[in-house]
Amino acid sequence: MAKIAAEVRRAAVARLEELRADGVLTAGHVRTVAQSTGVSERTVWRWLSPPAARSVRQPRPHYVLSETDREAFAFYRGNIAALHRARHAVVAGDGTTAGAPVPGFLAEGWDRARPVTLRTLQRAFAEELTPAERAAWQSGESGRRAASVYLQRPDALRGRCWEMDHKQIPLLVLPPKGKALCPWMTTVVDDGTRALLGWSVALAPTSGTVFTAMRMAMLHEPDVSPFGAVPERVRIDRGLEFAADAVEAALGTLAVVMHRLPAFTPHRKGKVERLNLTIEQTLISQLPGFTGGPRDAGGKLYGPVKDSVAAKQAAEGQAGGPMRIERFVDRFAAWARWYNTERPHRMLGGRTPLQAWTDDPAPLRRIPADELRHLMLADAERTIRKDGISFNSLSYVAPELQGRGGQVVQIRYMPHDDRQIEVYLAGKHLCTAHPTGQLTAKQTDAFRIHAAAEAKRLGQERRRASRQARRTLAPMTGDGTPPAESRLVPEGDGRTRTQRERDQALAARASTSLLGLTDPTADPES
Repeated sequence: MAKIAAEVRRAAVARLEELRADGVLTAGHVRTVAQSTGVSERTVWRWLSPPAARSVRQPRPHYVLSETDREAFAFYRGNIAALHRARHAVVAGDGTTAGAPVPGFLAEGWDRARPVTLRTLQRAFAEELTPAERAAWQSGESGRRAASVYLQRPDALRGRCWEMDHKQIPLLVLPPKGKALCPWMTTVVDDGTRALLGWSVALAPTSGTVFTAMRMAMLHEPDVSPFGAVPERVRIDRGLEFAADAVEAALGTLAVVMHRLPAFTPHRKGKVERLNLTIEQTLISQLPGFTGGPRDAGGKLYGPVKDSVAAKQAAEGQAGGPMRIERFVDRFAAWARWYNTERPHRMLGGRTPLQAWTDDPAPLRRIPADELRHLMLADAERTIRKDGISFNSLSYVAPELQGRGGQVVQIRYMPHDDRQIEVYLAGKHLCTAHPTGQLTAKQTDAFRIHAAAEAKRLGQERRRASRQARRTLAPMTGDGTPPAESRLVPEGDGRTRTQRERDQALAARASTSLLGLTDPTADPES
């Protein structure tokens, strides 16, 4: 700035000297130059005065920071005023500042140093240290990052790369049970178009919330949204939910590369981090229960947040109270539609994410919804009971569960979607179950018809088995003459006549000997 000012001054003085040489210089010329250069008219007249008449102005001495000054800046955490007091105490021979002795390594370094003013030190630190260096000691790593410059990746084609992140929402909501708390949100952002492809809200971050967000981002439903495609790469952080074996297996099955970023590097997935900030600024901060909002003198947020029935009922009807989590999910769904379809984005040239997605002609890789259903769902183990499968305080039933009471099955579900669950037995898909209280008339009729058919089938099987048993026991309950097929040894086997007669006599007494009775007329020797 000083160099530019000197050039401007030199050009202005040269022009005024020309006007003076031509004899047309007036006070109006001087006034115009003074207004344009931001100085007084007296200063401009001084510029035009002969060099001998000008007062020689000594240049301001330039102070160069010493190594001790830099060490003191770090020791006093960027407090230049405290540094100056300690330096002045050492130079004056006192050695104490603010009632405490100056550290020995600073006192030794400042020995025989010349005194300087506080303003000189402030100017020297401002000139010799970068903003990132000053912020690192004044406000820590966050300040250093705010003053740093980062590389920017070129935008990928649509649907090729995702950025995913977990964030605890700074908003108190009322869960179905328990006291008010701040839920967690998982978001999926498209790298090329900044579109919010998928999201999920849950009381705690789990692999199930990750599955829900990924399934929403992959599922293509033309009637609902034009988004939905299988990416080539996913950028994630070190969250344990993203590192779950089930998540890696699902993405690996679709040949999706998981790029796990180093710890504490949020700038390497800056698009999803910026979206989280946009969500907080444009939605969360306007809702009741925002934890960054106004507080009372005791530090508590305005609005009822107590865990009581009266407080929950009051919260539903008061504008300042926390909302229920189901209502927040509905509000966020409406906000997501607005963000994708109506909000212009500066980094997209004023287009919306939907327009950027539509304008990109890159081909997309999609997967059928039936195949995706079995990949992108959270799983749990349950036992089939008389009322079906109990999950999240609901009982799920399906016709295929008839006669399977006591069996252990695997269920897959979406965390905030209780409309249905997928049931698996021994790794194979068994059925889709629905809550008992939410069955349609058609589903109820199908369940009852299947139950009657199953009872009829089992009754027929029992009657068939009973008939087979009677045919098998017939030789033991006959009139004493065994049928031919019951003989253990066929005729013509070389037995003597006496042996055959003895066998026939034993067969004749078989019906009574089995009951513990004997024939008194029979020959005991026979």
